Amino acid sequence: MYCVPAAGTGARSFLMPFARSPLRGSLRVAQLPGREDRLDEPCLDDIVEMAALLADAIAEEGADDYALYGHSFGALVALETARRLDRGHAPAPALLAVAACAAPHLPQAVRFDEMEPMEIAEALRNLGGLNFSGPLGEKVAAVVLPSLSADCRASTRYLDAFGACGAGRIASPILAQGGTLDPAVTREKVAAWRDHTDSGFAAQEYAGGHFFPLESELPLRAVVDWRPAPGP
Repeated sequence: MYCVPAAGTGARSFLMPFARSPLRGSLRVAQLPGREDRLDEPCLDDIVEMAALLADAIAEEGADDYALYGHSFGALVALETARRLDRGHAPAPALLAVAACAAPHLPQAVRFDEMEPMEIAEALRNLGGLNFSGPLGEKVAAVVLPSLSADCRASTRYLDAFGACGAGRIASPILAQGGTLDPAVTREKVAAWRDHTDSGFAAQEYAGGHFFPLESELPLRAVVDWRPAPGP
């Protein structure tokens, strides 16, 4: 399973909750520029460019039985990656799983393209996961804010372009997951992902807020154990 974490975060932050889990061996997490061990590289602010890097890496590995999993902002990168793999005639993912992300054709709740980095952080504060308080707060902010703001601006631009071009459906089935306490992504916004696949669709709900995929093995386990519905 190839995973794309939430805005501003990197591979280690996604993998740490599963360090001792049997799931760990099934996970490959994208490490985009500008974070963790790629901190010295400039951040990307274009989801299409991010998806191209991920699609090329998957194709190079020669994977032919795999899933894509995107958390929040990462769901948009995973979607665009699936679309690129479709167009490139590479093996499509057996499943696209998206978590804590509204379907991309819905109106945007917040626009990040004209916000300053600290304004973006403040707008996302109620989702949890952001904490710049304490003696290390300024240092943490200096590390996180560049990638966080680049990712959020990229999501606004991508959703603008997505709505303008009326992007088509993907061939892979979609599993859309939501948290019962997520203040930003309602059950209806999760269910609306149904409109983006020509194949099967399922929606699941888990206890927790916006970061529910990192609080339990169950969401990722559902992807690893997923099997296509039997035909008629």
